[in-house]
Amino acid sequence: MDYNTQIVVIGGGASGMAAAAAAAEAGAEVVVVEANAAVGGNGLFPRGIFGVDSVIQRRKLVFADADEIFKSCMEYSHWKIDGRLIRALIDKSGDTISWLAGKGVDFTDVVHHIPNQTPEVFHITDAAENVGMAVIKALRAYCAEKGVTILTGTRGKKLLLDEHGAVRGVLCEDKQGGSVTVTAEKAIVCTGGFAGNPELVAKFYPTYNPAVVSVGGGMRHQGDGVLMATEAGADIEGNFAMEMAAPKLKGNYAGLNLLIGKPYHIWVNRFGRRFADEGIVYNFAQAANACMRQPDGAVWVLFDQSGFDRTLADGRDIIELIHIAPDAEERLAQTIGKAQEDGVLKVSGSLEELAKFIGCEAAELEESVSEYNACCDQHWDRLFAKQGRYLTRLDQPPYYALRAGTDMLITHGGIRVNEQFEALDSQFATVPNLYVAGVDFGGADADVYNVTMSGHGFGFAVNSGRIAGEHAAQAVTAE
Repeated sequence: MDYNTQIVVIGGGASGMAAAAAAAEAGAEVVVVEANAAVGGNGLFPRGIFGVDSVIQRRKLVFADADEIFKSCMEYSHWKIDGRLIRALIDKSGDTISWLAGKGVDFTDVVHHIPNQTPEVFHITDAAENVGMAVIKALRAYCAEKGVTILTGTRGKKLLLDEHGAVRGVLCEDKQGGSVTVTAEKAIVCTGGFAGNPELVAKFYPTYNPAVVSVGGGMRHQGDGVLMATEAGADIEGNFAMEMAAPKLKGNYAGLNLLIGKPYHIWVNRFGRRFADEGIVYNFAQAANACMRQPDGAVWVLFDQSGFDRTLADGRDIIELIHIAPDAEERLAQTIGKAQEDGVLKVSGSLEELAKFIGCEAAELEESVSEYNACCDQHWDRLFAKQGRYLTRLDQPPYYALRAGTDMLITHGGIRVNEQFEALDSQFATVPNLYVAGVDFGGADADVYNVTMSGHGFGFAVNSGRIAGEHAAQAVTAE
């Protein structure tokens, strides 16, 4: 069956559903094509969303200054990103919190995501589902109310162009392999990046080495939107970021994340050498950089019984409360047993046994621990300047060693756009009738994902979709 509509949205994740809702709200007729069996994509997973000058912040007397946050964002990326784009996304973000709340998302708080974060920008809910699920659920219901047609199991394959090179719809494939054509006045591409396409990853992020990423989270999209848009004449924006986190465990060991997510421990590589300030664990992108440059991208997290006890005694911080299952600590003993059986964890009374587990020389590991303990005694990490509050001796057996790695979550970057999220060609002219939103557009992150802009990956996806939907609807209703 073929369709004719005003706006076709290609991809039903966070940006796609926001685009569809915004366009429908403005009075446009909308069709969404989604390759999966249901909408949501990676938009189902986020635990919070970025916002500046929201009603939630103002109620809490959190004064988030858009100018200061804009400057911080640009400085973090060394101005490698698009200032007009960033400004549009930041300025829209606070109102989008109210926009989502008006559609049924029950935001209850704005919290810090890294220690002493000021201002707090990470908006959360108290719902049983996380924020991502709440947002997708609300937008799906709103789209249904507005009569948006959602075609699931329908994958966009090729943008349709007229004789002037203007986009006029999309050719799709349904789950039976049949052809579905959606003709439209405007198309919004929101297909979720290219994390599942090794060729595109190698092309656009040549310094990324997949061989050292031992864990993978989220959905692995194939880069359909980037490929379709470039084929239609859109240009690639130069900077790409991988949203990566470390140290992470491969497998179902949720309770152990209560332990490795703290800064008190020692990180060593396969030679038994310490290599970083473990306090960077709170900035997961920087921690990923430090871990990935180690041989084989492998890191062992070491702690003793004192460190184990101190970590649990601290209780959960707000992010652990959001991210880790409520019964994780109750099941910790069981999880530790499973991790030992699976070769992920070694518990021993001697550092020599830990060295065998790591595969390094015992003398090298003992020297690293001795050096670290001396730093603890002096209350000064003379190597990596770890904060004194995190310096805890490792000298009370049993000793623990967890083999961890890096989790690559999603790609950020792709098609060059302007602040209305219209796709641009190599001459910076718009590709007629084509918009790009979510992680398919480039210019919002440089080479290192900006963790200090907490929740901005999800926030920028929703806001870019909303902006694209509004502008596309304005264009079709004005024609």
